[in-house]
Amino acid sequence: MSRPKSDFDVAIIGAGPAGSTAAIELARSARTVVVFEKKRFPRDKICGGCLSGPAVTCLQELLGNERRLPGIPCRRISFVIGTSRLECNPSGATRIALRSELDACLTDIAQQEGAEVRYGQTAQLEFSDASWCVRVGSECIRADIILLAAGLGRQINKLGISAQRTGRRLIAQQWLQPTNIALPRLGEVELHWLRGGYVGLATPNQDQCVVALASEAVGRDGESAFERLRRLNPDAAIWSALPPDAPYRFHAMGTAGFPWLPNRLGIGNVLLIGDLAGYAEPYSGDGIAQAMSSARSAARAIMRDRDILACYSSLIRRRHRRLVQRSRMLSRLLRTSMVHGLATRCRVLPENLLSRIVEYVHVKGTV
Repeated sequence: MSRPKSDFDVAIIGAGPAGSTAAIELARSARTVVVFEKKRFPRDKICGGCLSGPAVTCLQELLGNERRLPGIPCRRISFVIGTSRLECNPSGATRIALRSELDACLTDIAQQEGAEVRYGQTAQLEFSDASWCVRVGSECIRADIILLAAGLGRQINKLGISAQRTGRRLIAQQWLQPTNIALPRLGEVELHWLRGGYVGLATPNQDQCVVALASEAVGRDGESAFERLRRLNPDAAIWSALPPDAPYRFHAMGTAGFPWLPNRLGIGNVLLIGDLAGYAEPYSGDGIAQAMSSARSAARAIMRDRDILACYSSLIRRRHRRLVQRSRMLSRLLRTSMVHGLATRCRVLPENLLSRIVEYVHVKGTV
């Protein structure tokens, strides 16, 4: 039996940075592309708001010189460990952007390049006639290749793809709250390393600060990441900026677990991109760059048009595994009681060396 004719060359589920980046690249190469996004834009999204050096470079390449980059330039990045404060000036190489602005910008470009973007449509993977297709209500859309960019959710279970073991997992929370005198100033990013986790702060405008925190997923029953970090670090200075009821008062936008490293990057005519292709520690600010990098690798493999899954896997698997491991090792070190104790009591941390680490992680990036 011959396979039914495809409606599109590529169908993409999810219009975040990965999905839109792939749509832009493929539409520019004359592929017919459709993107399904269950939300209507602009919409808020769980994200720390930091764009690393590689993410900014990728955005500049996608947008060109005529379009304004989303967000604002970052003017200071600080790591706070105990009483030590390690700072670097990214000199405009990094940015702070709300996801609502970033995502809307990228989908607009995708449509200008010729991709079809369907908002408010929940798309599901469905296996039919020896290949995967996209089911939207009663409509079945066929595509030569499907890019799954919908984040870690139920869709991945249909494909039978699981994660490789990467040690103890962390749970994240994120919200927007009004600025106050204890929070970073406009254009500044702070990362507070604590026992058992960390808190990230980024201020993209005069009125709002993005708060993103992560805690090891080991605690009392029913205890949130925010509650666990407060319990383990009762004297941390960060709590003067975050009231005890902050996640509830400012409507914490869900939780997310990480890291994620899939045991394969696709199956049949479906490829995983974005967070699904490998999601490392978010403290690096490099999550958007990694998502966009995976999308560009998938687009490159599709344009080569030969053994697409094998080509895609060879382009990014080793890189993503290395990123997850490198980020995980540094995160474990910086949130240990030993490092926290040294920074608080002895102040023997080599500040020049660690300030270079701050610059390496956020400005130069790991992509």
